[in-house]
Amino acid sequence: MIKTILEKIRYSWKMLTTVFTCFFGISLFFICSSIPQNFFAHFLHVDPSYTGGLVCADFINSSDDGSPLLRYTVHEPVTNARWQQSAEYWQLDLEFKDKTPAFNIIKIFIDEDFELQLTDTEGKLYDNSGNLICNTEYYKLQNGSLIKIRIPLQYKKVQKLLGAKQTIHYVLLDDYAPLTIEASMKAHKKSKKEEAKNKAYIQHVKQLYAEKQASLMTQIQMPQGKTTDENLAYFKDKINTNPDDFVSLAYYGSWLAVKGGESSVMKAVALVNEAYTYLDKAAELADGKEGEIDVLLNRASVSASVPEQVFGKAAVGAEDFMRIVSITENETLKAYSYVMAYECYQKCGKETQAILALQEAQKMVQYQ
Repeated sequence: MIKTILEKIRYSWKMLTTVFTCFFGISLFFICSSIPQNFFAHFLHVDPSYTGGLVCADFINSSDDGSPLLRYTVHEPVTNARWQQSAEYWQLDLEFKDKTPAFNIIKIFIDEDFELQLTDTEGKLYDNSGNLICNTEYYKLQNGSLIKIRIPLQYKKVQKLLGAKQTIHYVLLDDYAPLTIEASMKAHKKSKKEEAKNKAYIQHVKQLYAEKQASLMTQIQMPQGKTTDENLAYFKDKINTNPDDFVSLAYYGSWLAVKGGESSVMKAVALVNEAYTYLDKAAELADGKEGEIDVLLNRASVSASVPEQVFGKAAVGAEDFMRIVSITENETLKAYSYVMAYECYQKCGKETQAILALQEAQKMVQYQ
């Protein structure tokens, strides 16, 4: 009896490893479309003057202080910008936790010289005597969760910012506690050492998860077949017997995605899309029930693996991994879900959420 159980556990781990390996191989079938994109992304350089300038300071509010402000970014002043509303400008970004933040007014005091006032629709810059200097360029993006302010620098009163070495920003949002940010006026370079450290940490957490994977899957049901078609037949039979068996629905959807990885490009797209009809139904049925983690791991793993430019599922994967974080008590699974959410957020362009997810993972599992 014990020998049989141990054999099943070993087989479970082997099968799951194979499944997740296959997931990450799905994108190989879209290599023809991704190579040109990667080639041009490598050689095409977008001048920072078009995107706001290089970053000088980046404050992320990870504390649970109730403030809706999530991130405040200070860019390096831009000069000689072509095809922009202002040839010389200074950009500040404010990112909020909610898509449609409600606030009456935001005041940003810069050193003791300027006061920037932002409403829900515009921004105005004043001097320290309360005199209006200029209106700013005001851009609201991402359903209102991101505001980009560009302060024109052609006015004499603000031109001294071009030569400033450092500025201090006091950000006041309604009645919330003020934030104080010190910003150098020269862009900082990304640390390659830090990037390498993060990459090593992520690999460590994934390896740790792989070693404990079998024990973390709570409701696993193993087929006896070893091929993709045999596994599909096994779970299809279980679904036919019980259409509401959400765990089997999830595994069937996952194996459809794996089947896509073994097919031509056009067939792969059709199979992955079909896979989500089962994965989504499984997630809906599993909500709040035992076995939900198994279901979410299946859908999240597929979402993290399929090409984002084709299916656009990275955001779904991130949400699933973050849901797992909220319902599991296992620290290894939490850390793994955080780092996978980090990768999903990066794929769908949610950089702030990615940074926060990685920070939370590092609190769960230490790595030197």
